[in-house]
Amino acid sequence: MKYINLKIPEHSYFFGFIQADGTLRKFSRNRGYLEIELKESDREILKSFKKLFPLLCSSIKTRIRDTNFKKHHKSCSLRIFHKEFRDELIKLGLSPGKKFLNTFPPKCSFSERDYIRGLIDGDGSVGITKKGFPFITLTVKSEALKNYLCGVIEKVIKEKKRISRNKRDDIYNIMLNREKAQKFIKYLYYSRLFNIKKKTKKGSRGFEVEKTQNFKKNF
Repeated sequence: MKYINLKIPEHSYFFGFIQADGTLRKFSRNRGYLEIELKESDREILKSFKKLFPLLCSSIKTRIRDTNFKKHHKSCSLRIFHKEFRDELIKLGLSPGKKFLNTFPPKCSFSERDYIRGLIDGDGSVGITKKGFPFITLTVKSEALKNYLCGVIEKVIKEKKRISRNKRDDIYNIMLNREKAQKFIKYLYYSRLFNIKKKTKKGSRGFEVEKTQNFKKNF
């Protein structure tokens, strides 16, 4: 039985999101799970993902811990344990660990706009600067993923994007501003899209669905 089909927009979005902000854990005797951990206020995102795969063994749990940024930080995590599902993700290009160097686009046909939007909602930003200009950013560590994204950006905005690794973090910071960001946002946030509901302020990552639609109308 096949659990994930990246020709389905929702599945492509999910795959992009977990590549950016998920962790595939492997243990002995074929044990392991896929984990997505978010702020408690983003619990609805995890519920949406859980509904995508109702036949899988999964759970959403809350935990409280001290972090470098906040004491008693409350988060929630979705864990999917099903081995066959995890095997499918690995075949599609998801590797164990987080922020790994060998991340690459799926090895099959997939919904491009939804996949990239998942990457950005997972570990990127879409917003408006204090001066009122649109921007979109994404950080990646993988050379293959960087080359793929720059190729898509070139196709959409008709201009080559040349970037180098950040010397401090050894990662690529992909960023578009103003008219270039406007074009790319229009490409990603099309009508009748599958998108997460995320409460954010100007300049932080993601948008609520309603805010996304209003944001698009400004263009």
